[in-house]
Amino acid sequence: MITISVKAGHVHKQRDDAIVLPLMDGRKLTDSGKALQQATGKAIPSFLRKQDLTGSFGKSRTLYNVAGIFTQRVMLLGTGDTKKLTLHKLRVLAAKAARKLDASGAREVSLFLPELSVRGASVADKVQAVAEGVWLGLYRFDKYQHHSGEAIHRLQSVAIMIASRRDLDDSRTALARARAIAAGTNFARDLANEPGNICTPEYLGDQAAALSHPQLNVTVMDKQAIEQAGLNALLAVNQGSAKEPRFIVLDYKGGSKADAPVALVGKGLTFDAGGISLKPGPQMEEMKFDMCGAAAVLGVFKAVTALSLPVNLLGVIPSTENLLGASAYKPGDIITGYKKDISIEVQNTDAEGRIILSDALSYAAAQQPAEIIDFATLTGACVIALGAHASGLMGSGEKLKQALKISGEFTYDRVWELPMHEEYQEQIKSDIADIRNIGGREAGTITAACFLSRFVGDIPWAHLDIAGTAWNMKGTDISAKGATGAGVRLLLDYLIRKQH
Repeated sequence: MITISVKAGHVHKQRDDAIVLPLMDGRKLTDSGKALQQATGKAIPSFLRKQDLTGSFGKSRTLYNVAGIFTQRVMLLGTGDTKKLTLHKLRVLAAKAARKLDASGAREVSLFLPELSVRGASVADKVQAVAEGVWLGLYRFDKYQHHSGEAIHRLQSVAIMIASRRDLDDSRTALARARAIAAGTNFARDLANEPGNICTPEYLGDQAAALSHPQLNVTVMDKQAIEQAGLNALLAVNQGSAKEPRFIVLDYKGGSKADAPVALVGKGLTFDAGGISLKPGPQMEEMKFDMCGAAAVLGVFKAVTALSLPVNLLGVIPSTENLLGASAYKPGDIITGYKKDISIEVQNTDAEGRIILSDALSYAAAQQPAEIIDFATLTGACVIALGAHASGLMGSGEKLKQALKISGEFTYDRVWELPMHEEYQEQIKSDIADIRNIGGREAGTITAACFLSRFVGDIPWAHLDIAGTAWNMKGTDISAKGATGAGVRLLLDYLIRKQH
């Protein structure tokens, strides 16, 4: 990660490779822009006329070697209508500026974006958003690409400039928070972007075990330990794979001993071919992303431990591949997992995520947490319903779901609630077992959640279906192609808000 700092200083005294100034709709400048215009005479007004800049959102132009200042480049970055400016748009602006300057070869940059007014946002909020935008926007997963020719220029340091020294302490606290959040999100993206031959269940367990904090204990169960624990649903899905499964438990005790933990459960299918119910061939390579739920949980733990948040947190990750083989589980099989009083009829082996989550949710519920939140790339139906812009939200904890909605809007890691009326439970009834693992074509996202609901008891529970948001092969405003780290920023904001 590049170095980011917070400073209070005058624009015309900066000696960086570049400074970034907001240009508001109608060619209006902020205070720093006006100060720079005064220091440089007619350079900026003349440039604005020649380039026909109006301040449209995200559009930018760069001036070089402006007389009267020490900086080599001055980027004017359009903000659009400032009445519609949000913290997320500030993230996007920071990401766009960072990417463009990185490509241009600039190494040291000052951003004056916190001068912009965002309704309801403090200076610290704006600093956090800008820092997240830079760190998330510059993310690359290129470890397997062998570059040749000239060395790639990389941005080395960014100074986020604020107007008053009075805000420095709060802003530096916000910057530390942004650093941990971005590191956790990018860690989740790294895990998910790894190919399936590298990121196996064993690899995922090793990555979890490598997380270090005095209050964190990590247990990684191998196949023998999984068998002894009675996690038979996970074992059933694993039958077709030559790779052993792992069951990962993370226990972070940062809060009071008397407080029950928040339990996070993440689906960890490191590759999903569908099993006997084989998936279509096109885009099957993207099924390495079927462990994005597990990646989100690990990303949250990485950030929580970096911040030493005063919260008790339990993480549970069931991990396996779902492949074809002589021993693969089959349509028609009946499974009884960790929760012994519920039998499952398998009608589709490609609905395996809910099967392994049944063991994980049952295990988590047995630890008596205060609440359970699970992350899973669970259903294609959720992609059809919500696309790539919001994760599906279902569950039984009304206060929990409402709090997640608030955090989703604040972080722009958004969620949208779907109903779980009792009538939907009828669709997963089985003629030969207690429940079946699919509920038919209609309401597929909801019936999958109904299946999961059987394993959480009366504990407040929220299910996040991130099938549409966990990866994007076109890229987004603050994400390169591939994994997005969906759920990490959402949950971290939720956990931070719980402390206040």
